[in-house]
Amino acid sequence: MKKVTYFGLLLAVALTGLSSCSSSDDVTSDPTNTKSGESRLTLTISTPVAKTSSAKGNSFAMGSRATDITDANAPTEANEQQIHRITVGIFSAKDNTVRTIQELSSGSGIGKYTQESNSDKATATIVTSSLADKDIILVACNAPTGTFNGVQTAAQFNAKTEDIDNSLATEFGGTAGKSLVDHNIPMYGSAKLEADGENFKASVNVNHQTAKVTLTSLTVDFDQNGAYKDASFTPTQIFLINVPNDLKFDTDAATGTSTLLQGYDNSNKDTYREYLSTPTISATALSGAATATSGNNFGKTYYFYTMPNNLTDKGVRTKLVIKGTFKANSSDKEGSTVYYPVPLNANYTNGTATAADGGSAFAVHANKNYKCTVTIKTKGAANPTDDVTPQQAAITVTVVPFTDAAQNTVFE
Repeated sequence: MKKVTYFGLLLAVALTGLSSCSSSDDVTSDPTNTKSGESRLTLTISTPVAKTSSAKGNSFAMGSRATDITDANAPTEANEQQIHRITVGIFSAKDNTVRTIQELSSGSGIGKYTQESNSDKATATIVTSSLADKDIILVACNAPTGTFNGVQTAAQFNAKTEDIDNSLATEFGGTAGKSLVDHNIPMYGSAKLEADGENFKASVNVNHQTAKVTLTSLTVDFDQNGAYKDASFTPTQIFLINVPNDLKFDTDAATGTSTLLQGYDNSNKDTYREYLSTPTISATALSGAATATSGNNFGKTYYFYTMPNNLTDKGVRTKLVIKGTFKANSSDKEGSTVYYPVPLNANYTNGTATAADGGSAFAVHANKNYKCTVTIKTKGAANPTDDVTPQQAAITVTVVPFTDAAQNTVFE
């Protein structure tokens, strides 16, 4: 998790700021012919590939079909970098008050950006006035229209939120559905303007505001000398629990909300989101030990998107839950439904959790791909909210001196 690979969606945008929110009366029709007092800002936007959080610390695309996903409906790198709308806020370096808020949509002409098909570059030009060197520029991509209306300061821009339905399951220009969407991911970045003669330039790296979870490996490793040597586990569903219902457009995208949503149908219908879960899985039973040549490996990869979560206490951690049927042996005909909750961003060593991404254990950060490798060695929990956390068994052996036991034997 120490390496960032930047993906090249380069967006060259020429902008200029206003003393307040922009309108068509404030711009010229010819961006090459500015009026007195007007300036031009050339903006380059890059969308980086998300870091991977894994025990090995490897770096992968946020969802590359080539490296991560085998399912036909898997997300693609190109989709996850798509930009459909750009909101640019420029704020005074002196007092953080707004100079201009601009929404750029795809198309030709002033205030729009153009992008060739299958291209990693798009351009747009806006001309305005009242810019200054070192002014703050904030960029949000794919936010719903009007999200930043009325913003007067940089702090207000950063405080704007987007709900989970828009962030994870809404097609661009559409409504929330029942499935995850990989091509309308909210992104955010910031920079400072640099004077370039009479005009300005800035380079902004925008990061995905959501995180990604990839189940890369699921195997069983039942001790062949233990109680579960003849056990089997059949996966039936995979889902997320404790997913926050919103995010904000800031470097720390987590809002700290106490409203957490679930990927399983529970008693509170308001907290259930179908897109946080897979449909019912058809799989064969997994059995045997890690040394088995076959039969112990699920062999499929599943992915999810999730909201950032800075809540790390038990009961509020975001988890990937593997549901299935556990049978202790061949005599256990019916088996029992069990759950294996996997806390995100937690690697266990001798029962102690450390963060996979180098931050705080259990905190889910934006723009990270948490790649999970799961090995099952025991029976799971009875409920998805229970913990099956690796524990350290501390055994102390004390040598006790021989104790005299008087024995009197009489041979007669």
